[in-house]
Amino acid sequence: MAFDPIHALVGQAAEKYPEHVAVQTPLGELTYGDLVARSDGLAHELRAAGVTPGALVPVITTDRREFAVAVLGILKTGAVFVPFDLDGPDLRLRDTLSGTAAEFAVTGADETERVNELLASAVPQARRLAVDLAVPAGGEPLTDPHVPAPDDPAYLFFTSGSTGTPKAIAGRMRGIDHYIRWETDLLGVEPGWRVSQFASVAFDAVLRDLFVPLATGGTVVVPPPGLLLDGAGLGRWIDGQRLNLVHCVPSVFRGLAAAAESADSPGFAELRAVLTAGEPLAPADAGRWFARHGERISLINLYGPSETTMTKTFHKVTPADAERELIPVGKAMPGARIAVLDGRGKPSPQGTAGEIYIRTPFMSLGYYLRPDATLETFVPNPLGDDPDDIVYRTGDFGRILADGSLEFIGRKDHQIKIGGVRVELGEVEHLIRAHPAVREAAVVPVKDGNGDIAHLCAFVELAWAVEPEEVGAHLSGRLPAVAVPRVFVPLERMPRTISGKVDRRALPAPILPQQASTTEYVAPRTPTEVTLARIWADLLPVEKAGVRHDFFASGGHSLLVMRLLSRVGSEFGVEIPLQDFLAAPTVEALAERIETAILTGGDSLDDLLDSLDGLDEEEAERLLKEGSA
Repeated sequence: MAFDPIHALVGQAAEKYPEHVAVQTPLGELTYGDLVARSDGLAHELRAAGVTPGALVPVITTDRREFAVAVLGILKTGAVFVPFDLDGPDLRLRDTLSGTAAEFAVTGADETERVNELLASAVPQARRLAVDLAVPAGGEPLTDPHVPAPDDPAYLFFTSGSTGTPKAIAGRMRGIDHYIRWETDLLGVEPGWRVSQFASVAFDAVLRDLFVPLATGGTVVVPPPGLLLDGAGLGRWIDGQRLNLVHCVPSVFRGLAAAAESADSPGFAELRAVLTAGEPLAPADAGRWFARHGERISLINLYGPSETTMTKTFHKVTPADAERELIPVGKAMPGARIAVLDGRGKPSPQGTAGEIYIRTPFMSLGYYLRPDATLETFVPNPLGDDPDDIVYRTGDFGRILADGSLEFIGRKDHQIKIGGVRVELGEVEHLIRAHPAVREAAVVPVKDGNGDIAHLCAFVELAWAVEPEEVGAHLSGRLPAVAVPRVFVPLERMPRTISGKVDRRALPAPILPQQASTTEYVAPRTPTEVTLARIWADLLPVEKAGVRHDFFASGGHSLLVMRLLSRVGSEFGVEIPLQDFLAAPTVEALAERIETAILTGGDSLDDLLDSLDGLDEEEAERLLKEGSA
């Protein structure tokens, strides 16, 4: 099979289109000619400093122009690039950077003091080389770039997996080449295509953001900071920038799909394809998208862990898929095979759930310096007897459908049992998202005093206020009773990781319905608590409210939360943010927040409350949401 180093493909594109813009960011642009000249210059510097093939070289920069230069320069020396995202937590950055034991690091020219502190604390021995775009590119072209073998390492990306402990995935050169050739052929990518760059540089999805356009004479287009969370604004930006191809996680696509329902949503005249990966794609989102745009813009659902190099299955989504409960992740791309196996390592019957295994020569090299972890998941093929026939055991559950497509159900570590009934949390989340009022959902198990799982709690991001009973009824005909969450907690915005996925570790503590009856009654002790207890009793089905009784455990739900906060504004003249209340939904905690707000002069709801007079309840709740945003 043909193989070209990815930096060689970029070099070929640069020879044809030296004046084309290679990378466009809010900070400025970089042409192909400049990209090649600067990466050649960096490669000279790295070699002169002593970098040799196989050496790990961290890349720390927020400017994607500098990032592209750094990655290409490092690859041209045969070294291994290790990207770090400064939006990540400090402790994780230090731990993972320290694990590289790197002797060299490439940074931007104008990085903050934080980068210096990070390098000094994690890799004090590392020599720093900077990409300085303010200095004109010059120097001699690199006439002898390193020529790698197909299986040589190219990069490290860190993943936490289910344990929370970062593991470094070592990717091989031919894995990049294989994927980029496949996607560009599938979509018919042409010179001049403008391609989004949304992914964090700390995840391997950035490889397709970067190299699909750069290997074909296109342009990497980077949005302004913060735009990914604004579906309508992002849609206008995509349209205004005349993007041809968008890669994104389904959470970002959800915002675009929701914005498509508005009368002034963009038409995306230049957009040719949207590829989603990293999370399940909700059928309701696909339905909203097709209702506005039809099938003119290809919508493709991808699946595959970083361990097998980006993604390994694909499914072209159709309007009919919007009627499914789950959208398939499709069939394996050329050069890969998928198997769904039962607990004995035998193929699961069609339609029956099992664990997903991936077989491909283009998978990664395993976990860097973690042979134990590598041997656990990169295993001999259970369907053969050749110990050298290695497959990747994903830890994901799925099923093969009648047409041979793969349907992703969820993570193996997201499967639980309640009262002896097996429940897949991912499936519950899929079905909750199918409700038209739900934008996003995250379901967590809640344990009782004995440590057993008692029930499920669903955190939901809503498009509009909805009664929990309505969502529960939507699920009751589709799930066993124990799998229907007993508590629904509304969040204004679901917490996200830097990759755009739901950050489950940042969710509030789940709620136990029995909490109200088992919590000792404590009477109100201050005038503020007395007033709140009266409001509590007016809104909730309780005779008397203890100051430590949980709002939701006492019968509260999403609509009552908004009524409660409205009453608080009327009674006390202060605004309590929804997230603050959800963090501690008791009379005691709310009274403390109100008194603090009064002491600091908080009266930001006065004007809003005045405007509520005469409005119906639904309109008042909408205004309250806007006021607390």
